[in-house]
Amino acid sequence: SYIDNPTGRTERVETGPTAKPVRIGEGGPRFDACQSVGEVGRHVSGSLPVLSAPFDAAEKIDSLAAGQTVHICTRSIDQQWFGIVYDKPSDPANSTAVDCGVSSPVRAKRNYDGPCKSGWVESTYVVLVAG
Repeated sequence: SYIDNPTGRTERVETGPTAKPVRIGEGGPRFDACQSVGEVGRHVSGSLPVLSAPFDAAEKIDSLAAGQTVHICTRSIDQQWFGIVYDKPSDPANSTAVDCGVSSPVRAKRNYDGPCKSGWVESTYVVLVAG
């Protein structure tokens, strides 16, 4: 639902264009910081857009190819979006997996600030692998 914009001004979005950090530790201190692992499925555009917040108008910050493994750390209230953490090697041929720091418990819920990338993806395009 795109509208022609004759003035060229950016349309205001009610939810605001602010990024929403991905939260980890939502399961509590007895569970892994991110409780599920998923794999990106096939997307109509060829790659799955990673957004800065869980809504369509959010800024696209990255894209993921089918088969990419992601840690699912949180979900939007309506379950349409997953907050994910992922490692995307710059050189896939020479990739050593980085520990994103989400496979073990954290003491309290907090915004993800580890070594890997994070963002929001449409849950429809992620297949749960574990968790």
